[in-house]
Amino acid sequence: MDINILTDDNVELRATLYKANNPKAVVLINPGTATKTSYYLPFAKYLREHGFHVILWNYRGFCDSKISHLKECHYQYSDIGRYDIPAAIDTAKRLFKDLPLYCVGHSTGGQQVGLAHNADQLDALIAVAVSAGYFSYMPLRYRLKANFFFRFLAPLSNKVFNYVPAKSFKLMEDLPAGFTDEWGAWCREKELFFSDKFYGKTIPLGTYKNFNVPTFVFTADDDEICTERNLHNFWKNVTSDQPITFKRYTISKGSDQSIGHFGYFRSKNTHIWQDILETINKVHHDKSLQTL
Repeated sequence: MDINILTDDNVELRATLYKANNPKAVVLINPGTATKTSYYLPFAKYLREHGFHVILWNYRGFCDSKISHLKECHYQYSDIGRYDIPAAIDTAKRLFKDLPLYCVGHSTGGQQVGLAHNADQLDALIAVAVSAGYFSYMPLRYRLKANFFFRFLAPLSNKVFNYVPAKSFKLMEDLPAGFTDEWGAWCREKELFFSDKFYGKTIPLGTYKNFNVPTFVFTADDDEICTERNLHNFWKNVTSDQPITFKRYTISKGSDQSIGHFGYFRSKNTHIWQDILETINKVHHDKSLQTL
């Protein structure tokens, strides 16, 4: 079932609702930056089969939500957290006001949840591969690739095309100019948007302070972005009265069971899906007991 999400700044986003029989809750899947919505479809269907309505959607400028040419857009990267995620939460609560709402946020999809003014409407956040993205804390090969993209390819493309045709280079979906400017600036700082350059300025003071949403962080030690130091430098800035728990998958050297930054939702890693499902079910069970 196709649904539309309208943001407070009047940007229309497209989403698909996958309805479960006898649903016990709703799961909102927030994708990673410039990642195809279809990438998450097998995982969405898996959750639906286990009793959850699932809303699969994407941000302004991407996939089905790409409703105008990117060179005409003036979007900023933080618009995801300021406008898009709040609108998705509001839409989910409007459609299913009597059901709990859980969010699975991949990369920036979990990273920017704290920017949403209505994040407290979530009953839990499953934060997958969520960390700071400081270039110097990435493995050398990936660091070189990221620096080339943000320091050369993106700025040059923005000047020539007024957007980044990343899809033509088989890197990711195309990106609005403002996205890469702000995204790259964040990743030059050890603590991402918690840096004094942004926090209390372009990022509201108090973001992720008193973030009282039960949070479960899933990461892998072969993740090129979510390294130990990047993981620490993000979550040390989050304060909450609710538990924040961490599960880190260890990948043996030479193993073909790689995860990286994008493997969490691939069908070969369904053990991760099972862990996420068990986590949501436990939160849901505990919540049900509290209402008795």
